[in-house]
Amino acid sequence: MISPINREMIFDFYANKTTTLQKRLIEEWLREEANQELYYQWKLEWELQFPPYVPPLEEPLQQFIQYMEASPLSLNPAEAVVNDLPEPARGVNRWYWLVACSVLVVGLTTWLMRNQIIYKTYQTSAGEQQAIYLADGSTVTLHSRSSLRVPRWSFGRKSREVTLEGEANFSVTHTIDHLPFIVKTARQLDVVVLGTEFTLSARQNTAKVVLKKGKVQLRYLENKVPKQVVMKPGDLVTLDQRNHADVKTASEADAYDFQKSRRFVFDEMTLADVAVLLQRSYDLEITIKGTELPRRVLMGSFKANNIDELLQTLSELLDINVVREGRTVQMAEKEAN
Repeated sequence: MISPINREMIFDFYANKTTTLQKRLIEEWLREEANQELYYQWKLEWELQFPPYVPPLEEPLQQFIQYMEASPLSLNPAEAVVNDLPEPARGVNRWYWLVACSVLVVGLTTWLMRNQIIYKTYQTSAGEQQAIYLADGSTVTLHSRSSLRVPRWSFGRKSREVTLEGEANFSVTHTIDHLPFIVKTARQLDVVVLGTEFTLSARQNTAKVVLKKGKVQLRYLENKVPKQVVMKPGDLVTLDQRNHADVKTASEADAYDFQKSRRFVFDEMTLADVAVLLQRSYDLEITIKGTELPRRVLMGSFKANNIDELLQTLSELLDINVVREGRTVQMAEKEAN
């Protein structure tokens, strides 16, 4: 069955020319997520063709400025403005102010919602994974407590740029026109690829990139100086808080994808950094008692099926007390006998 909703009907809807039945059909049509994408696309086209009417505001604005400069402050300035105006001018100026306020509200709303119109954002909660299939054939596996922002209409046409917060696996499809695939992050780190598989983690304290197949180029700023690293399969690049890059060769790249393989790899990572990682991945509140314990360094690869097994491993490895009650975890040195 062909949908009765088309571009012309949506344009009539924006222009308030649709009937009650047509509005009801559009409302039912919008319940489908795929139709919402098309709706926003047509909305942008309509706004570009029919920009909103902007009333002449210069004259009432100048009147208001002159009044404020000539009149003393009042406890109720709005009332004072109306009372001082001649009777015929009250309705005119009131209309000007109403229209001005309406334009301001519409403009502000459009500005605040511009990212929702231009981009589609995928988000995951604690412990959740989401598979995302992009228009160019690439796939993204979004890990726990992460988000991916993708342009709604421009992606795959003139550019392939996405923005990641958190951690994800990327399997990037090579295009005929060799269009680069760029993953941007808030850490001033961009991953540029043509066709490859890699894992990217870009969180607050550190960023990690593990290359599985192909070749990628990392572009980043260190002390405001642009730098770049070209990775080969099996390479692991870690950026610290100052964006200093450390390049290593991983014997098994999949080992660093702990969300997928359930293997946790700690490479000279302090317990404080481990706590931040677990807090974000599993929505926990972790407290580390003492001043020396947070600085303890962990090294090695550990297998754990769930967070409780990992906490038990940390307790045995560091010989410390780890107590979990719901979302709260406390770590402390064992008391001497």
